[in-house]
Amino acid sequence: MRIRRLFQGFVIVVLLGAGAAALRAQDYRVFVEGGVSTLYDKRYYNVYGAAFGSTYRTGNNFTAGGEYPIFKTLSAEGSYSVFRNNLAVTNFINSTTPNDEVGYGIRGQRISIDANAHSAKPIKGVRPYLVVGLDLNRLSPTSGGSARAQNPGFNGVPGTVLKSDDKLGYNFGFGFDLSLTHMLAVRLDARDHRFASPTYGLPSSASSAFTAYFPIKGTVNNLVYSAGIVIHFGK
Repeated sequence: MRIRRLFQGFVIVVLLGAGAAALRAQDYRVFVEGGVSTLYDKRYYNVYGAAFGSTYRTGNNFTAGGEYPIFKTLSAEGSYSVFRNNLAVTNFINSTTPNDEVGYGIRGQRISIDANAHSAKPIKGVRPYLVVGLDLNRLSPTSGGSARAQNPGFNGVPGTVLKSDDKLGYNFGFGFDLSLTHMLAVRLDARDHRFASPTYGLPSSASSAFTAYFPIKGTVNNLVYSAGIVIHFGK
């Protein structure tokens, strides 16, 4: 529900910003990017006396968004991203067996609202920028990930139900727009998105005998490196 409301708000802001920018005939931009998502959140913990470790696998990322001018060197930027970083859980008691690691498919969605500080004009065709802003992240198990949590189980507990997890966070990064034509540019972008470790609806401790739990906490570092196309309008 929160991600839907934030998305609705983002759409309203985009439409209002686009209209205002068009009226002022200033430079506003839309972009699409694809790249690599690396999610750093390695944890070690114990569940019912067994030692486990969890980590995420590198995956892909796709982002679409828009940039709307506020001042000559400052813009508001909004974007929507989808990414894939599968969760891998290892039972170290059974680490000598071939099937000690179980993978769970995880898909992510993200809405970001950022401030974009950039050069007033391209410098020899290059427009550098810095960004900082807020994120709403949703990480959800895929159908395959949900099935594996049911059987063989999650953290050694069969029949576990994994749920979507919403996390507020923030991001910062930098990039370059490399002009190709008057309206078209290539964008290179690097960002670090940070938010609390997701637990997929599971408690941090057992609520009853042999129920699933996920006793981790901390901060995720989600590094995203991407490249894409920018179309700019106005001046």
